[in-house]
Amino acid sequence: MSAAVSLPLDSHLNAYHASKDYMDVYSGDLTGRPDLIECDMRVLAKHMTTIDMPWAQGLLKLRDRLARTVNLKTTDDLANEAPPKPLSEVGPGDRIAFFKVYEVRENEILLGEDDWHQDFRLSVFRQLTPEPKVFVSTCCKRHNFFGYAYLAAILPAHKILVKQSIDNALKRPMMN
Repeated sequence: MSAAVSLPLDSHLNAYHASKDYMDVYSGDLTGRPDLIECDMRVLAKHMTTIDMPWAQGLLKLRDRLARTVNLKTTDDLANEAPPKPLSEVGPGDRIAFFKVYEVRENEILLGEDDWHQDFRLSVFRQLTPEPKVFVSTCCKRHNFFGYAYLAAILPAHKILVKQSIDNALKRPMMN
């Protein structure tokens, strides 16, 4: 079961995060999931960010319809920005689904997007300790009133989505 926690000090998201930014961090237990402990971070990021909940897919479609009316990037716009590559070749500037890759490290990947209202980064961080964990963290840098309003509007669904995505990812088999 995922839980709200603090960002580990060795996460590279700490270098991006400023005190005025919004940040949330959730973690899940990787014990019993050697496939997720040993896989490449790009594979783990895709597994953790795959939205397999119909209610969440419906909200994304609604968000995209509304986004077009205020000149925000849609998930389709983002997914079509970079040609698809084999996951093992994905690097900074490429995409995993609609998330742009900013950094790939052995146990962390930073994804996100920059837009006129806010920039955000999503970290998937794997902590290899005797009780291994995965941390999914979101940091938002709001640029204007609309960025604050947008985040306030999506935050309740975002928190549920992240927690359920982690829980679902830890229960389901790894995708090929």
